[in-house]
Amino acid sequence: MIFNPPYRSCPLALRSNLIATLILFAAALALQGRAALVTLGGSLEGDQAKHFTSGVMVYDYLRTSLGSSPVRFVESFEVQYPLIAIGHWPPMYYAVQALFYLVAGPFILSAQILSALTATGIALLVFLSLKRQLGSLIACIAAACFLAAPLVQTAAWQVMSDLLTGFFVYLALLAFARLLDWSSDWKAAVGFAIWAVAAILTKGSAWALGPFFFLAPLIARRSYFFRSRWFLVALSIVILFGSAFYFIAARTGIGYPTRLSHYLTEGLGNRLVLLKLMAGFSPALLIATAALGAVDALHARWRHGDQSKGTTLTLVAAAWVASQFLFLTVLPMTFEPRVLLPAMAPMAVLAARFFCTMQHRIEIAWQRKPLLGAAAPVILGAIIIATAGAIPSQRATGYRETADAMAYPSNGALILVATNYEAGEQQIVTERLSHSRIHKDVILRGSHVLSEIDAAGNDTPRFQSADALRAYLLQMPVRYIVLSSPPYSFNYQTLVNTAVTGDPADFHLLAQVPILKQPDGRVGELRIYENPAGRDRHPSVVTTPMGYDAGRRMLEYHWK
Repeated sequence: MIFNPPYRSCPLALRSNLIATLILFAAALALQGRAALVTLGGSLEGDQAKHFTSGVMVYDYLRTSLGSSPVRFVESFEVQYPLIAIGHWPPMYYAVQALFYLVAGPFILSAQILSALTATGIALLVFLSLKRQLGSLIACIAAACFLAAPLVQTAAWQVMSDLLTGFFVYLALLAFARLLDWSSDWKAAVGFAIWAVAAILTKGSAWALGPFFFLAPLIARRSYFFRSRWFLVALSIVILFGSAFYFIAARTGIGYPTRLSHYLTEGLGNRLVLLKLMAGFSPALLIATAALGAVDALHARWRHGDQSKGTTLTLVAAAWVASQFLFLTVLPMTFEPRVLLPAMAPMAVLAARFFCTMQHRIEIAWQRKPLLGAAAPVILGAIIIATAGAIPSQRATGYRETADAMAYPSNGALILVATNYEAGEQQIVTERLSHSRIHKDVILRGSHVLSEIDAAGNDTPRFQSADALRAYLLQMPVRYIVLSSPPYSFNYQTLVNTAVTGDPADFHLLAQVPILKQPDGRVGELRIYENPAGRDRHPSVVTTPMGYDAGRRMLEYHWK
């Protein structure tokens, strides 16, 4: 059967469908609202903390040091706020963050709002790209299914690059679908190349566009595209501009390994874990309807010669999902579910194809009962959204209060953070950075300056006694020390505790802040000590080693 625009239902069916669809979209927004409530207000850790810090660094460079050496600025900023991720990850996400901060300010909440706007932008693209071919109602259902997906609920309020990668990937897919239908469309070719490079420079997993570039024309039955000059033009642009950063970062030793052998040596067990992850990354019914939509589009194109633009877009979406799964299986770069976020919008497109085909066939078969056809996609969409559920409530608090318990002097403060795994250094770094207007602090991470910690988490203290450590802290002088309460995760923390409690004249207890993690409850306490001698003095130069992940480089910050 050749795919045609949807059969027009009677006015009653259209009105009923519209009301039900609006209810579904409201339900998806409600799930997003709940995700915001359980996420906003918590502190950042892990990759989120690194992404936020790197974005603020680019913002500060554009605002205060544009034209100066970017390498020196990065190294200096990394001493102040040692969580820089540029190099390990590509720079596009941080550039977008920085531009957004020029409008919204360099705050954690701003970064989270940027993610929410990105998710909204993808949903809008899904709606607009499907509206003409499938109708507004089914396009709206597809956008709602996208927003309700658990991966999207989580990512929409996190400071991560995967959603932005998905945004650029979907724009590249739209351009590529136009190019396949009109191979001489140079604007589509250049558009695909631009968006593909943007995606690749946002996250390395977007290199799945490589196999996609060859697979999509075959699936869409557009093999003549390989003879088009724009095939070579688009391919050359993507390879030239997409790969340069990765080779430079690998050559300097700060980026992802570029040797295929690094990923190919992953064992079968790891690949089975990844395949299990892929099988459950989305609501089961959405996966099933997406698979049926792909089969329907293949049948229409290959069996019935359907050459419609809607079928081309559906086949391009199917090619991307298959390419990303194939790419990650062969080269397992990560085992985090969020790496599959760029597949969510194409999955919604595939599901929409099945919704529309099912509605069309039911309405033709039951012309005297048009409500049956109108209700079918709504019912399926409702089940998908209902089974998506809500993300678990996980939020850590207390770090913001810890950061604000320390003063924000105009020339910055020298702070040592020596905390446990559960109450980490990363949260304090990002909270100070988010709440300070001038970004003049220098935050020493205890795991960097007081100990050598290897990949297994074993630490060797750099100071052999508490007296030697106290002398170091007073000589700097360090104004604030943030220390976890016992039991300690690292050996050097015992030395810090003895050093700061040994003589009340040197350090006095400023505050004690409980750390709460929902839904677990209290997980510890942070104690803040102040050195009165550090209020009016700070070192002219701070030299500090970076951590294991940064190759233990020695960097300097010149205090102005």
